[in-house]
Amino acid sequence: MRPPVGRIAAVSPRPEAGFSLVEVMASLAIFLIAMVAVFATFTSQQKTFTDQSRVAEMQQNLRQGVEFLMRDVRMAGYGIPDNVAIPNGTIATGVTSVRALYAKDNTTGPDQVYVLYRFDMDSNQPPTQLNSDMAAYNTGISVDNVYGFDNGDLILVATDTNADMFQVTATPAGNSLPHNTSGYNAVGAHPAFPGYLVATPAVVAKARFNRFFIDNTTDPDHPTLMVDRLNGYAPQPVADDIEDLQLTYGIDTGGDGVVDAWTSAPGTPSQIRQVRLQMSARARMPDREWRETRPALGNRPGGTTTDGYRRRVIDVVIDVRNSGI
Repeated sequence: MRPPVGRIAAVSPRPEAGFSLVEVMASLAIFLIAMVAVFATFTSQQKTFTDQSRVAEMQQNLRQGVEFLMRDVRMAGYGIPDNVAIPNGTIATGVTSVRALYAKDNTTGPDQVYVLYRFDMDSNQPPTQLNSDMAAYNTGISVDNVYGFDNGDLILVATDTNADMFQVTATPAGNSLPHNTSGYNAVGAHPAFPGYLVATPAVVAKARFNRFFIDNTTDPDHPTLMVDRLNGYAPQPVADDIEDLQLTYGIDTGGDGVVDAWTSAPGTPSQIRQVRLQMSARARMPDREWRETRPALGNRPGGTTTDGYRRRVIDVVIDVRNSGI
């Protein structure tokens, strides 16, 4: 039935589609809360990952430093039957000879140690022999073969009972290892020379004469374990972020091979039978939320203020196989 002409048909009321302001504000608040939770979780996980990475890096630095130093300490004195001459002041004033180890204690900072041994276990740097007696001082050491030797190398010439150390001062040529008359090669530095180093069976091999120390002045924020090969070249880094090195020495005063006492400053290096190595590494960067002080090691007191660095300490005892005479 049609509506009467002139009248409008009734229309059922229908709501407009959309959200009210209250609903929008509520949704936005929920979204912001969720995002804050997600961001907090991400930040926490990122910090945990960063901390773990720095701890792993620190532990790797510590292992690397300890393994390098342990190897040299174990080798100290190898292939050296008697003290060899060194220039006065190389390791300490008045010290003109060394055979295996020389300790430098420090109660207010990291210790140092000097290590000497014959290096003849690398096929790329093999030992050789004298092919003529060193009966008079000259500027070249005559050997069977100069393969593997180079300018700047420290070398040991040793028999079963005597040894002397020299330095190659020019590129080897023919069958001669050149050396000048200064530093390690000075005539006055070899009181028993010439006369006792004979061609048979004197071995000529490279020497490792290394000083281990911590450089905490070049970059104080990143102290570094260094090795100085005492051959005139710049020291080289061994391990980063190593802040302390402390060494204590087990000495045999009775001559029976048994450690009788421990000391940080052994007066007779030939009595050393064991070395206690304590090394502290710290993280590359400080953590504002971390509270820790540098630990006491050896005879060096610990730090007195927190600095935000995470740390790891290693403590090992090393047998010294060749220090006795």
